[in-house]
Amino acid sequence: MTKLMLLMSLAALPATAATVVVPGAVNIIPLDIATVTTGGTAVNALSAGHATAGGYIFNPSGAAQPLCISQLGVASGTVSAGNTTCIAAGQSYVLTPSLGPVSVVSSDSAHPFSGQGMQQ
Repeated sequence: MTKLMLLMSLAALPATAATVVVPGAVNIIPLDIATVTTGGTAVNALSAGHATAGGYIFNPSGAAQPLCISQLGVASGTVSAGNTTCIAAGQSYVLTPSLGPVSVVSSDSAHPFSGQGMQQ
């Protein structure tokens, strides 16, 4: 693209064109706990402040049971309800940027999961 073409294309943009904001670098935070050790007992996968820029939780494809996640309190149950969202084997859950902890529970013991938090 020549300079003239670039200038012409910039001049054609409306005055209300959207501004793209590129966030700064984020720190990748490993999970504090990556296993539900006792079925039915929630664990904090990420401590408070470890997902201020979001993150994700992944339920392994070989998992026998759903993995339930809450960012608004202690995860409970085995089906999505209230503040708890459950994901099947092979699915992931995108964490909303939050200051609080991320709670995870499953009905089976020794249930591994993976993921990470992100901080700005």
